[in-house]
Amino acid sequence: MVFLHNPKTKKVIRLLRRITFFYAVILLSISNLSAQTYYFDYYGAKEGLQSKVYNVLQDDLGYIWLATESGISKFDGVNFKNYTSDDGLAPGGIKKIIKDSKGFIWMGHTSGGLSVFNEETILKHPISEFISMEITSLLFDKDGILWIATIGDGLIRLDNPYELNPEKLKYEQYKGRRLSDRVFSVILAKNDSVFFITDAGIRKYNKKDSSFVKHAPKGLTTYWQITEMFEDSRGDVWYGTYHGGLYRYIKEKNEFKIYDARDGLADNWVTTINEDSKGNLWIGTWGGGITRFNEGGFKTYNNKNGLLDLKIFKIIEDVEENILIATNDHGLTIFKGEKFEIYSTSDGLSSKQVSSVVQDDGGKFWFGTDKGISVYNPNAGVRGIKFAYYNQESNSIGDQIGYLKKDTDGNIWIGTGKSGVNMFNYKTGRFVHDPIINSYFPNQLVSAMEVDKQNQLWIGTMYGLIYHDINESKTQILTQINGLNGNDISVLYADSKDRVWVGVRGKGMNLIVDDSIIKFEIDLAFTPKCITEDKSGNIWIGTMAKGILISDGKKITRTINQNDGLLSNLINQLNVDEKNNIFVGTGRGLNKIDAEGNIHVYTEKSGFVGIETKENATYKDKEGNLWFGTVEGVIKYKPKHDVYNDIEPITHISRLRVNNKDREMILGQKFSYLENTIIFDYNSICLNNPDAVQYQIMLEPADKEWRPVTERAEETYSSLAPGKYTFKVKAKNSAGIWNTEPVTYTFTIRPPFYKTWWFILSLVALGVIAIISYIKVRERNLVKEKKILEEKVEERTAEVVQKSIELEKKNKDITDSIRYAKRIQTAVLPPEIPFENTFIFFRPKDIVSGDFYWLEKIGNKEMIAAVDCTGHGVPGAFLSILGHSMLTKIVREYGILEPAKILDQLDLEIINALHQKNVEGERIVNDGMDLALICYNKDTQILEYAGGYNPLIMVRNGELEEIKADRFPIGMTTVHDDKKFTNNEIKVEKGDTFYIFSDGYADQFGGNDGRKLRKKTMKDILLEIQNKSMAEQGKYLEEFILEWMKNYDQIDDIVFVGRRF
Repeated sequence: MVFLHNPKTKKVIRLLRRITFFYAVILLSISNLSAQTYYFDYYGAKEGLQSKVYNVLQDDLGYIWLATESGISKFDGVNFKNYTSDDGLAPGGIKKIIKDSKGFIWMGHTSGGLSVFNEETILKHPISEFISMEITSLLFDKDGILWIATIGDGLIRLDNPYELNPEKLKYEQYKGRRLSDRVFSVILAKNDSVFFITDAGIRKYNKKDSSFVKHAPKGLTTYWQITEMFEDSRGDVWYGTYHGGLYRYIKEKNEFKIYDARDGLADNWVTTINEDSKGNLWIGTWGGGITRFNEGGFKTYNNKNGLLDLKIFKIIEDVEENILIATNDHGLTIFKGEKFEIYSTSDGLSSKQVSSVVQDDGGKFWFGTDKGISVYNPNAGVRGIKFAYYNQESNSIGDQIGYLKKDTDGNIWIGTGKSGVNMFNYKTGRFVHDPIINSYFPNQLVSAMEVDKQNQLWIGTMYGLIYHDINESKTQILTQINGLNGNDISVLYADSKDRVWVGVRGKGMNLIVDDSIIKFEIDLAFTPKCITEDKSGNIWIGTMAKGILISDGKKITRTINQNDGLLSNLINQLNVDEKNNIFVGTGRGLNKIDAEGNIHVYTEKSGFVGIETKENATYKDKEGNLWFGTVEGVIKYKPKHDVYNDIEPITHISRLRVNNKDREMILGQKFSYLENTIIFDYNSICLNNPDAVQYQIMLEPADKEWRPVTERAEETYSSLAPGKYTFKVKAKNSAGIWNTEPVTYTFTIRPPFYKTWWFILSLVALGVIAIISYIKVRERNLVKEKKILEEKVEERTAEVVQKSIELEKKNKDITDSIRYAKRIQTAVLPPEIPFENTFIFFRPKDIVSGDFYWLEKIGNKEMIAAVDCTGHGVPGAFLSILGHSMLTKIVREYGILEPAKILDQLDLEIINALHQKNVEGERIVNDGMDLALICYNKDTQILEYAGGYNPLIMVRNGELEEIKADRFPIGMTTVHDDKKFTNNEIKVEKGDTFYIFSDGYADQFGGNDGRKLRKKTMKDILLEIQNKSMAEQGKYLEEFILEWMKNYDQIDDIVFVGRRF
């Protein structure tokens, strides 16, 4: 180590280290396997699809159709709907499916049948009666003729495929010497020529004489059986063979070129060929997986880099540019591109838990894990050493590697969880342990690390911020004494202006500019977890629970959280790519915020299989690729492979149910007034990431605006009134793109006959006649009654005046009695608060209150209770006085000091005092109280709590926790005869704040819309006022509730007690 100064000792140690390092590299290097894995999404039996899928296509509505051994499956990106012969299909499995110009789906069966899916109807085509052998291929030519290839029945040409009357079918069969009994495939060339692959070679159809001409261009094999024929966008024709590889006719050169396994082809048995929208050719093989061909050559996907099934039936590209693969044993496989590369233990990492990433000057990547460091050499070559490992056992650098930072000299600084700070000297290839740096923090746990442009090392610890000048080898520790908000450092970041941003756990941010420590003013208590800077110089701050805060360097200008589309408000990673896209790592996946503000979602279904990212474990390499450490390895993101696709979501209203019964969706449909419960199912086909799809819905005119964003794909509308309605739905895909126009369905609910216009008009006419008749008769009677009434009014007026005087006197007597009762109640309550840092907000609804507070100090124990008695006003006040006196009696006379036992005794006292049970066990007086009681022991600093319905709220370090009360009250024991209250103990820490209260505060109506305040809003208020003193908190709570209910009456008594330690 660097502490040793004896020259001989140094020499020996250097020699031993070189020998140890040499052998360690040899022994710990991994085999020459592929060092990365690509993501393939699999759908099989577990998801509701058969494991063997022969064919796949996407229809005009975006649905995926899959041919299987038992029939056909329709996939909407989430669910499979399976169709068999029971649903109208011809018997047997399906090997071939095609889509015609009308959007119909045609299916060829292994038993020889032909089925057609016409919108929502499945039918067996009448041509099925003339085919008994397996259908291998289907094709519509430019004239609308359907060609049906079979194994055994040759070829059938169907001239009128849409004719369903067997007697009117026009068809011709070609077999034997005319063509062959075994026809494998039908191909339509770009010049509209039709080719047929048979066991006797390739034949071209001659329309003039309805004959077949042998197609055998010079250079094409006559030895190997042709299995596939495909014409690409350049006009080149590709021929797949059975064990003979791939033949390419190059149109421009008028020559053939042969590719086989020696050239990089996955296998010489080619089963399918297709071309994607970028011009890549995809070749499926039987036993070797898939090969992609482009100008860069061949690239193979097999079980070494993520593809599980090597036997491929069919490959197509969907509208989102995903590659859909029909496989022999793994159902539908979807390849979503190479934007993500996954490196895990199977690829050479020493552990899946990757907490830090850095690239050294030689281009190698260093990954910090919980089992030391794994160094990956991407340029190792086929026979080179891809991985080397460093850890506590072999290098004494620790195993818990949390941070890796490169300085301007190319050295790697290593922050650990148990072994302090080490440095790898890049020139000497040795690890160095600096005792001076490590002497500043006893527990050797590094909580943050950064190297700035001046080659200064900053190390965050629980004891403060360590500053180390690498060039001058000077070290200093900065703490709260020097101006930091606190000593527990959570994150460090050096920006482009050479300012160092310092995150303090639970206490916000500091900014170090030159030699000054500046407090970053923000009216919010939060814990920064990660920081980055965008191309415009804005600082992005990821927090523990507040999402992202964006600063211009002086103030917070914007916030982004889960409501805006982030996967989580707990942010672990932030990074910026070359296009100024912001990448956000969370515990639920990865977000990308692009320049337009769209928030993209990457989770397991889009290839980000790590899901849970590790704190600050992100890095941008020399090529602009981003690396993200996760709990499942490290994931490399390649921006150039993440092509932005601005295709809108493919959204459908997929199902309609009326009164829980399925109904056909007919636009403008009318329902009876009794059919007023409508259920809509809807979906959006997004194979890129179906988990990221979100919806907004509206039913006009029942909904005045769009409902909140949701992931639900079903909505129920009950008891709809008669009228005309339009249901609207729009979706957002994983790229953050919404439908510009919603999908709609309009329907009408007819009113009952007695609400129709003609019935109402008839009633109005009859009513007018009746009213006129009644008025005439009434006028005559009123004249007679007028005189009688005038006499009675004079007589009654005198009586009313006399009774009013008597009532006023009685009311005054009652009010005076109640006011005197208030004086008694006020005298019972404590005249002042005997405890420091405590407030009491007490506001009765009426003159006297059913709520009360109780304070008591017995020895070293301080007790506070907030009690809500049944009712309010005079009845509640009687019970409050009884409860107050009983609490005092239980504590002083009985000597019971544990909250739970106090409540148990109070429960017995109330039941006995109010005679709440007679001999038959029936309740007589249905009164009781809800309360919360705390007892603080000054010697042990233990706070005990027990409660009936009323909880205790604790705020510690900016985090709010609710300690639940027992779900039964004091008294009223019919339901809970055997109740026992629970005693809760909390070790009080400095700065802890506790609150107990009745339900009057949270239940108060008010605000602009006259709703309840609710407990959640009350909790948010408590978190917002934590920086205030307790007296200020009490005043703020009083002012807030008065402002809240200014236009509304108080509905209940309020008592609210808070105390800070």
